[in-house]
Amino acid sequence: MRDYIYYILALFIAFPFVVTFLAYGITKLRKKHTWKAVHNAVQWSAIFFILGVGVLLQLLFDRSFFGWIILLFLVSLTGILIHQYRKQADVEVSKAVKIVWRSAFLLFACAYLILSIIYIILAIFS
Repeated sequence: MRDYIYYILALFIAFPFVVTFLAYGITKLRKKHTWKAVHNAVQWSAIFFILGVGVLLQLLFDRSFFGWIILLFLVSLTGILIHQYRKQADVEVSKAVKIVWRSAFLLFACAYLILSIIYIILAIFS
């Protein structure tokens, strides 16, 4: 049973778009609201894109970049909190985390596509 869970997680990390479409479809069926389904799909699949990019970077460069990814998140969160502090009187950490998470989805989805194409091209020519 544990092996099946590992295989499913590996499948979701290898193909995070599957998680995105599954989360969208399930939320769309349950709530019937398109934008809530999109936001839910982004929230649930972002972690798989992040892990997928980390794995692809490790395969391409033979070293781990997860420390750099965490640092990127912390720097982004700090920048948004500083921006909120300068523009508003209140600093809303939950709003800043939500912004970082959604922008991470966009960044890592694009990075996943690009790194996947690079990895496939290198695998073909080597």
